Amino acid sequence: MKKFLLETAKIVGTTTDQAWSQVHTFSPTEEEKLAKRGQFLAVISLSGLEEGVETVTVGKEILSRLHEEYYGHLEAKAIDQLKKALEQVTRETEGEAQIEIEAAVLTGEIIYFAVSGEGRILVQREGKTATVLLGNKGEVEIASGRVVKDDIFLLGNPRFFSFLAEGAISAALSMGSVNEAAESLTPMVHGREKDGIAVAVISKIIGPEIGPEEEVSPTPLSDKEKEKPGESSFKVSGLKTGLKDKLTDWLKVGAKIGRGFLFRIEKKLKRRAIYLEKEDKEKEKPRRTLITVAVILLVLLMVSIILGIRQRGRGQTGSGQSALLQQAQIKKEEGEALIDLNPIRARQLLLEARNLIDEIEPKEANQAVFDFREELEASLSLVMREHEVEPKVFFELGIIKDGAKGDDLAVSGGELILFDHSKQAIYSLAIGSKKSAILAGGENLADGQQVDAFLPKIFLLTERGILQFDRETKREALVIKTDEEWGEIIDLRAFSGNLYLLDKEGEIWKYSAIEGGFGAYQRWLKGERADFSEAMGMSIDGSVWILKSDGSILKYTQGLKDGFTISGLDQSLNNPTAIFTDDDQENLYVLDQGNSRVVVINKSGEYYAQYRWQEMNQVTGLMASEEEGKIFLLAGDKIYQIDLK
Repeated sequence: MKKFLLETAKIVGTTTDQAWSQVHTFSPTEEEKLAKRGQFLAVISLSGLEEGVETVTVGKEILSRLHEEYYGHLEAKAIDQLKKALEQVTRETEGEAQIEIEAAVLTGEIIYFAVSGEGRILVQREGKTATVLLGNKGEVEIASGRVVKDDIFLLGNPRFFSFLAEGAISAALSMGSVNEAAESLTPMVHGREKDGIAVAVISKIIGPEIGPEEEVSPTPLSDKEKEKPGESSFKVSGLKTGLKDKLTDWLKVGAKIGRGFLFRIEKKLKRRAIYLEKEDKEKEKPRRTLITVAVILLVLLMVSIILGIRQRGRGQTGSGQSALLQQAQIKKEEGEALIDLNPIRARQLLLEARNLIDEIEPKEANQAVFDFREELEASLSLVMREHEVEPKVFFELGIIKDGAKGDDLAVSGGELILFDHSKQAIYSLAIGSKKSAILAGGENLADGQQVDAFLPKIFLLTERGILQFDRETKREALVIKTDEEWGEIIDLRAFSGNLYLLDKEGEIWKYSAIEGGFGAYQRWLKGERADFSEAMGMSIDGSVWILKSDGSILKYTQGLKDGFTISGLDQSLNNPTAIFTDDDQENLYVLDQGNSRVVVINKSGEYYAQYRWQEMNQVTGLMASEEEGKIFLLAGDKIYQIDLK
């Protein structure tokens, strides 16, 4: 792995009694911290403190807390801990001050970004500038990507960007030197600033020379990030309808004028006939010829007008098509440039490009539009990781027992555990060898609902309570009886030997393992009861993940709710029915039956991939093994597998 370093230059406002801003940089000397947490860079601004409170003191305390939260915990991933650190510091200052934080962490070749507030992070690569991350008020947004030598990043708070045009920033970054860029921008900020809150840092990626055998081809960046263009002043379909209506009106007017014109000619000729009625009929022929010529000339005139209008309409349609194509091209280039640095933003831009190009009517599109659409879909397929699959049959349950099928699925110790309600049986299936067995059976399982396992023990949720089956001793016992405190229990999960019950009435009941069974129940959630009325199921990896029918996912850690939102989906989850993860998996797997797919989301909430199958509505359970590289789907009497890509 190449080890890059950060060269930085700061732009910091003058501290006042009402506002404080600072740039914090840190590189650990301890090898473990450097390897796991990397080089840290943060831009912090503080305002809105009560009168008499020293901004410098509070600012330094915030810096200390941020450093402590990030470097004080080495278990989680860098990106996860960075987000948690910003969330924690923001919570601690809530109601006391207004705080903005823009942070970056460089570990090896990977850079992580986080923004708390409405700040912004830019990148310049090969002279082209783009927005990597744009913050939202009240949220902590994150992004990550692979760096290239000489990349230049700018982290700034909203006040900094309010003073400077993007062109000025892009021009300064193009100087190549962070010090020169800072010297160029600082006067523009200080000349307009009054409260000392504007702050930014410019950072350049420097590192070892790359030999020919490991030369990196940098991904070209797009032109500077542009604001979302406004809606077009017209659409092709609207223009076409308008022209049709106008042509109809003009033709009616033209016909009326023509009739009046011919009537006047005819009237005049008839008047002349009164005075020349003694002329012979041969002299009437020139008059008829004159009328015919007049009609022909009028028709030619109207045809000419219509053709001119049509040509002008075509020109306007072509102009509108060209404008839409140009806007879509800009979005496409920006999206392609961010595929490695910020896949979520890249997907967003490419989808915006698709929406723009979809405004062009197919019958009005030229070859350039068709070619562009083909290129765009190719880029989208890369960044969306959308896979149409035809799953293979992994195992047929009829091999275990004639007529067997699965109603619920669990996993433990490399084995799938299945509950068959109709046959009143529990089966096991080894993932590696496909060795199967009947673990339990009989009428005692007739009221079974959910199964889980912490081998050698298997647990079945029933109307009477929780049955335990010990595979080693072959013993069966009702280890937990239904409690009057329970509401509607919809899911059961075993984790580290303990049992967790998901109650729709807003509680998670925990039963800790003790010698010979389980202790009394504990209310695992801390604080007020939660709203689990739309809960569909849960999964545990140390944290508890709860899937709701509206497509949202709740995360709880040590009984407290964690901030978690899903981002980057092209379609919202529609009728999701199951969720899976455990402490061996990097991602969450969601069965989205309404959209006939399994959606993969990382544990920071970012969309990762999706697998579509038309028969997904038949699936009742899923699990995944990233070690095996497979997703397993339970559908009736079969278990299907999808290879992870």
